Amino acid sequence: MRSQMAKMQNRITELEEAKGSTAVTKPNPDSILPQSQIRSAQAVRPQRDEAKNAEEATSFRYKGITLTPGGFLESTILVRTRNETADMANSYTTIPLNGSSNANLSEFRGTVRNSELSLMIQGSLGSTNLKGYVETDFLGAAPTANYLESSSWTPRLRQMWVQFDRPSGWTITLGQMWSLLTTNRQGIANLTELRPGGEDGNYVVGFTWTREKAVRVTRNFHDKVWAALALEDPESTYSAAFVPSNVMGLNTSANAASGVNLLPFLANYSNGQATTLAPDLLAKVAFEPGWGHFEIKALGRFFRDRIASTATTKGHTNVTEGYGVGFGALMPFGNKKLEVSLEGLLGQGIGRYGSSGLPDVTLDPATGAMRPLRQAWIMGGIIYHRTSRLDLYAYGGDEYIGRYAFVSPTGTAAGYGSSLVDYTSCTNEVALDACNGANRNIYEGTVGYWYRLYGGEHGRIEQGNQILYMHRNLWSGIGGAPRGGDIVVYSTLRFYLP
Repeated sequence: MRSQMAKMQNRITELEEAKGSTAVTKPNPDSILPQSQIRSAQAVRPQRDEAKNAEEATSFRYKGITLTPGGFLESTILVRTRNETADMANSYTTIPLNGSSNANLSEFRGTVRNSELSLMIQGSLGSTNLKGYVETDFLGAAPTANYLESSSWTPRLRQMWVQFDRPSGWTITLGQMWSLLTTNRQGIANLTELRPGGEDGNYVVGFTWTREKAVRVTRNFHDKVWAALALEDPESTYSAAFVPSNVMGLNTSANAASGVNLLPFLANYSNGQATTLAPDLLAKVAFEPGWGHFEIKALGRFFRDRIASTATTKGHTNVTEGYGVGFGALMPFGNKKLEVSLEGLLGQGIGRYGSSGLPDVTLDPATGAMRPLRQAWIMGGIIYHRTSRLDLYAYGGDEYIGRYAFVSPTGTAAGYGSSLVDYTSCTNEVALDACNGANRNIYEGTVGYWYRLYGGEHGRIEQGNQILYMHRNLWSGIGGAPRGGDIVVYSTLRFYLP
């Protein structure tokens, strides 16, 4: 009798262990939010674009540390009604103007470059939790990379950081990561960023983000309130109808000739500072009172350039400041089947933190000083978890940039958005191809879905479609200001690593 009871007890134990093992590998049937990211095991709720969560994670040990690979493989087909000569990411500030050649040409493209691979490294030093994280995709481009024959696209660094997490609630993170201004889903933790769920590589107009080098200090107050300060890399962009002579400190200036290739500015694409003064200063407080997640954000910036001395004039250095204040919110309804998000940012000299890529500053034609541009944007989104397999989403956003106009010493347009810009010749296709003006606002609306085809111990397979309309308006000048719009359709299949 005792031997039979012992056998029964052993069998019960085996069944319980088997059940526990199944629970570890079983995919979570809960919501599959279309958030294109990978979160750590500490995140409380799984998102669509995470490769795994605490229960799904496939980790292994090596010399006392835990290694957790992640990511997804993706294949996307996209169609634009107007040619942008782009890949996954839409070019909001260069949407083809109505009547231009690109407005009369469509664009078809297939790509796998948005596939992501990641590795989380975790360990401990006494009571301090240590983390390291690296994440890449294939949206980088070497000088010889193209779609002509081999499609040899290079890997691109997305994130690489190390983190020290103390049981007292203090966390220090150093490396390249999402900006502190990016809204989080929970607390203020890395890998919990609340990202739009579409397939566009530039997300949605009105989304606040960068991925930059930073040092961040965070304090957790009993999982109800979080506060954080960060120093982030200060690169910025400018746009000016007139550039004074002998301006130094720009990527096109003579003083930057030997190092310009290290800066994030491409010819005919963007212009910016080559000699930054100080890091951007960021602060954020997050609240979770029991329903929803709410944030207040702040930003301080510094801009510097110089007019060089000549044989007849004395040089001088110009320093100006920018600032921004913003908010973020995530509000669940209907037992979290419906999630509503809203965020925005207002200030001057904040352009680099918006998805559209609007400029931060313009140039004073008399002194050469960088003048921060007034800007504001907002973005809202709705995600409906129709079933455990199907998510529907919709987003909309608008980014505005103010006019800061001057008259140059020769009487021509200067600054940003000058009313002296002449559009009268922009009346035919050839003229419109060369027609330029300052953007006033850009807006977008998009809808889509993600459907889980398979979820199990071997990973996940999901399919999604998205359609969006985006539009840009220019500041008025002489004659009617041109405008442009584009419709883009994405279709994507993703396989998430187990």
